[in-house]
Amino acid sequence: MKHSAQADEEVGVLRLHFTTEDLARVKINLLGPLAETTLSLWNLQRRDGKALFHGWRARTSPLVTGDGPDAARFLSSPDGGLVDLFTLVGTAESMGEGLERLVGSPQGRLRAEFAVLGASRRRAQWLSGVMAADRGAVQRLAAALHHCHRVAVAPYWGRIHHHLDGEVARRGRLMVRGGVTALLESLCPMAVWNSPVLEIPDYRPLVHPVTDFHLAGRPLVLAPSVFCGPVPQLFAGQAGAVVMVYPALSNPVDAVGLWDLSADARRVDAPVPPALAALLGRTRAVVLCVIADHPACTTTQLAERAGISPASASEHATTLRSAGLTALTRERKAALHTLTRLGLALLNTNGSAPAGT
Repeated sequence: MKHSAQADEEVGVLRLHFTTEDLARVKINLLGPLAETTLSLWNLQRRDGKALFHGWRARTSPLVTGDGPDAARFLSSPDGGLVDLFTLVGTAESMGEGLERLVGSPQGRLRAEFAVLGASRRRAQWLSGVMAADRGAVQRLAAALHHCHRVAVAPYWGRIHHHLDGEVARRGRLMVRGGVTALLESLCPMAVWNSPVLEIPDYRPLVHPVTDFHLAGRPLVLAPSVFCGPVPQLFAGQAGAVVMVYPALSNPVDAVGLWDLSADARRVDAPVPPALAALLGRTRAVVLCVIADHPACTTTQLAERAGISPASASEHATTLRSAGLTALTRERKAALHTLTRLGLALLNTNGSAPAGT
């Protein structure tokens, strides 16, 4: 649910004890952009991991303005304190979905979440309203988080999401081939599997004291994160689950690829008739054409092919869907954008329908 700051000298080994039934309930999952944004604010204030994050921090810090710095210091601190909003709202595939759940959370749960911060901790005046779960103040916090996401995470989200998807796929293949034991063994050296105990060395106790922790029937969710610090951390998730967020970025070469904005220069410049651009606006017209040319694409794929951020792609796709030009279908956990008959008719009218229609 939340972390409380602890002294740096409180470092040791956290031991997670498993029963046979506990092992059967281990899974790996992504937490979504709200989690990465919250963890990025924590990371932004840290000084470790320079080989991985120095360039990103140097570029991002000046861009976090307005209420952003207040929100960052409120939710996280460089000495380890962290309010994990992502366990409050659960897995959210988009930033908008996560913030909508945050604003709509019951006031009692919000007050309980922020109570760990304590009344004496210094903070901007408007955050006192957040502590009291005042709706207006919580909406202001959500707006600050949206800003932080836009400047700190969204420009890189396509590559971050691809990297995390690859991490989940790799660990998942290990579990399919060798069972949960192979999955847990693959976490070494950040976590060491000595059956039936998973040991996390160098653990700073943000929630739990450094001691033995028994899952006792609670599911364990392994959640990879780009912005997580070098040591996995435990959080109390929804429905009694225990969430272990662990670092999915350790190679400086991979980090260079994630933070390289010049890769965005390879923008897909879809041919858009002037009349369509004048009607919808050029970017929205490009999004419509990409959906037509690449049916059943995800928002991440849509963003990459249109040369825009995932947040922008989601916003434009929502507008097109509201106008009846596109539709959203679901295949397992994936949300896929498709063209409707009305959208096809509009493209046909403007000479921009995909070949073969």
